[in-house]
Amino acid sequence: YGTGSEMVVLGWDPADTHSSNFWEELASVELGSAGDNLSSGTISAKKYLWVQVWGKATGGVIRPDFQFNNDTGTNYATRLSHDGGGDETYTSGDVIYPDGGGEDWDSGGFYNMFIINNTSNEKLAIGHYIRNSATGAATAPDRGEVVGKWANTSAQITEIDCDAVSTGQWATGSIIKVWGSD
Repeated sequence: YGTGSEMVVLGWDPADTHSSNFWEELASVELGSAGDNLSSGTISAKKYLWVQVWGKATGGVIRPDFQFNNDTGTNYATRLSHDGGGDETYTSGDVIYPDGGGEDWDSGGFYNMFIINNTSNEKLAIGHYIRNSATGAATAPDRGEVVGKWANTSAQITEIDCDAVSTGQWATGSIIKVWGSD
């Protein structure tokens, strides 16, 4: 490994009585009414980020995507797989596509992502989602794996937006949570 490489191993000791946690909650936002954007708002810059989104569509369907620090330039790249299928690749994009351009969250979904957030490096993210394509026990949920990057080497992520793209909006009660650690 090169200089500056690092490995973090988290564990649990049932006899430990400390009251601090590795993860610090940076944002917890729940929509009080339907909207196009789930935003963390401004968060503290941390070396490691953990992002969770739960939501579903209202008034149509949505295809969520992620954007950092309001950067709308073509500074993102994504590679993903849906239900174990072949890779889809999106380069020079204006967002990270957590589940590609063709999957709708009309019946709800959950997304979990970890990001390495060093100022001088491109921000690398790895995530998984589960999406309910239809209600009821007769249809299994969809799953996906995604890796993405934000090619910014001059700033840390201090805002995370998850937009509802397509014909609907995020429903009331949709949530974004962000934790961080140094």
